[in-house]
Amino acid sequence: VVIGTPTLTQRRSILQLLTSSMPISTDIDLIKLAEMTTGYVGADLTALCREAAMQAMFHSSLDAAETVISMADFQEAFKKIQPSSYRSTIGLTECKPVSWEQIGGLEDVKLKLKQSIEWPMKFPQAFARMGLSHPKGVLLYGPSGCAKTTLVKAVATSCHCSFLSVSGADLFSPYIGDSEKILSQVFRQARANTPAIIFLDEIDSILGSRSRGRTGHGVSERVLSVLLNELDGIGLKVTERRGGKLQLEGQCQEKSDEEIKLEFKETLNKDLMVVAATNRPDMLDDALLRPGRLDKVIYIPPPDLKGRLSILKICTEKIPLDTNVSLEDVAILTDLFSGADIENLCKEAALLALQENELEATAVKQEHFVKSLKTVKPSLNIKDLEFYEKFYNRK
Repeated sequence: VVIGTPTLTQRRSILQLLTSSMPISTDIDLIKLAEMTTGYVGADLTALCREAAMQAMFHSSLDAAETVISMADFQEAFKKIQPSSYRSTIGLTECKPVSWEQIGGLEDVKLKLKQSIEWPMKFPQAFARMGLSHPKGVLLYGPSGCAKTTLVKAVATSCHCSFLSVSGADLFSPYIGDSEKILSQVFRQARANTPAIIFLDEIDSILGSRSRGRTGHGVSERVLSVLLNELDGIGLKVTERRGGKLQLEGQCQEKSDEEIKLEFKETLNKDLMVVAATNRPDMLDDALLRPGRLDKVIYIPPPDLKGRLSILKICTEKIPLDTNVSLEDVAILTDLFSGADIENLCKEAALLALQENELEATAVKQEHFVKSLKTVKPSLNIKDLEFYEKFYNRK
């Protein structure tokens, strides 16, 4: 008998039981809490409720007749109580929350990611009604430093799902067959914590391409074969299947609309999503990019003028700027700068202000940005951008 981590409906029922004897406020939404506790087992949920009660007692005044636990107390408890299924798990990391507002520009890319990943997880009924299924995998490609990794973290944050980040260092082993075993284990652990996102960063360094004249016996090719099988569902064991089947319409009449919606979410979100990122899309095997595998290919372009201005505003939120600083002028001067380059430019300008005023500086001036542009050079060039545009047009 395989007892996995509780599903969405099961977590809601456990939370309902745990909070039945607790003085909770009306703003607490148990369904939302169940969505936010992906990977939590019964003991974790008990510890979470206990910690929320402790937070409520800590923040309440001594004169208060009754202590009431609010949603804010649960938010504080989340910072201390992590799911036990995350411990000693390959790739399963605590994703630092990243909001969409923290990423400047790229509005079209954000919308495509929301449509591909967030919408199927949050609105499964609408997708089921239109006969749509979410893509098996998404490939993000583009120049380095253009927020590919940050975008994936923002998706994981907004979806409240498990986030597994896998790199070449996690996979490669000196022992034959060990790399393939590790990758299969990552998929097995992801299925135990669904809904989940498996993020393969720098996928070109992990996988090989069989069309580049190699013998096909290398580690990269074997790892590619395992990944293709996992994407096709061939590696899925019967004991790993989680979530019940949807009941017939006649059997759902006694249930409320909220319960039916929850059942849809649980049933349709029992699969995982693979998101890969690369700055060398030409190095990937063609079999990986066909529909049914990494079927959604999204180009992450360098920021345009509006995007650079948005990034500058985000990067200078905590930097005191002088009244003569014109971020619009700085945005015009930063052509071919990636998001990472612009962040580095802002730090360099602030450091230059400290250096000139012998640590007595109180604000960064326009001249500091202009001087920093002499040392901080753009990491992008026209030739690289032409390559990405050519690949984008080919797709």
